Amino acid sequence: FFAQYPQFPSYDPLAPTTKEFYRLCDFFGWERDDDAKQEARELFQSALTQEFNDIYGTDADSLSSWQTLCRILEINPAPAKLKQCRAAVKRAHVNIVDLVDTQRTCEQVKVFQSELELSIYTKNTGKYFPRENAYAGGLLRYLLRRIINPELAGRGGGSRRGRGRGHGNGRGG
Repeated sequence: FFAQYPQFPSYDPLAPTTKEFYRLCDFFGWERDDDAKQEARELFQSALTQEFNDIYGTDADSLSSWQTLCRILEINPAPAKLKQCRAAVKRAHVNIVDLVDTQRTCEQVKVFQSELELSIYTKNTGKYFPRENAYAGGLLRYLLRRIINPELAGRGGGSRRGRGRGHGNGRGG
């Protein structure tokens, strides 16, 4: 993504991606509602989605992909069966941007106790992950959470996201 902006001379490939995106916006002087910023944000979010897919895979039926996520989330030992891996990861509330960034920053991914805690963190850091993206694979959809209105997760008998359909409101964490 950042290679599309060669005028941005101080890009740091080891820094968190969202921090670099906001620095890029500042560099170009883009305001919140600028069309150029909105276009860049869409491209940035597509790049994040594609990078997640490159790192973790897209196949929701791949045991090795789920075990990789378990290791990153420090779910030790990683379960030996697909169903148990999925269940363990689904119980984790993590910021997906942090999952992508850990490859470059080497920072541990924080696992939150609840969707509400994840929501607060995401809103405070601005590390929103696009809920709807054409490139989102099946694995990624299991990690999406309700960030804008997390309190809706407990209504109506629980979340229906469990099969990877990405139901819910707001942007993913």
